[in-house]
Amino acid sequence: MEQLIAQAVHLLLALGGAYYLALWFALVVWTFQDIQTRTRSVIAQIFATLLVVLFSVPGVVLYLLMRPRETLEEQYERALEEEYLIQDLEATDRCPSCRRPVQEEFQFCPYCRTALKQLCVSCGRLLSLDWPHCPYCGAAQPSEEPEFVVRERRSPLEAVQRALGRTVPLREHRTESSLPEEPASTLPPGWSRSEARAEPETDQLPRA
Repeated sequence: MEQLIAQAVHLLLALGGAYYLALWFALVVWTFQDIQTRTRSVIAQIFATLLVVLFSVPGVVLYLLMRPRETLEEQYERALEEEYLIQDLEATDRCPSCRRPVQEEFQFCPYCRTALKQLCVSCGRLLSLDWPHCPYCGAAQPSEEPEFVVRERRSPLEAVQRALGRTVPLREHRTESSLPEEPASTLPPGWSRSEARAEPETDQLPRA
């Protein structure tokens, strides 16, 4: 009887050991496959597999707590969705001032009244503000950019020297003998230019 009980115990231990080895091997394989779907890092894959190989079931619990939340496929799908959303936002026309959505045929923003497009001076179609020529009729569009006049920059010393060089001293050109000549029509008859300075005597005046 005791021999039968001992054989049954040995059989149960063998079955338990075989089940434990199968479970351990299955956990190692599952962990290795799962970590491959979640990261491309070789170091992370080796570390997760060794964790389960050394600690078995407790190692699997630790791996479940430390593994990445998303798989590589889920990350790829999420990146595609974000890219599509960004493309939709970029495709939608927005006002450059208030950043609100506007339609393509709007000439002014309905919220802040910012000019979005301009009319062609020739055919009257809506054009972008930065187009120098109309793509429909080829007419040149007026530029609204102010024309700047480039002036020569001079230092204050150069400006003073230039001003002094242009100024001619008045004393060099003035002489004591030079006086403005009076027009001939202002002299009475019989008077000469030399006698204009002195008053004539009363008996020398012409009589009427």
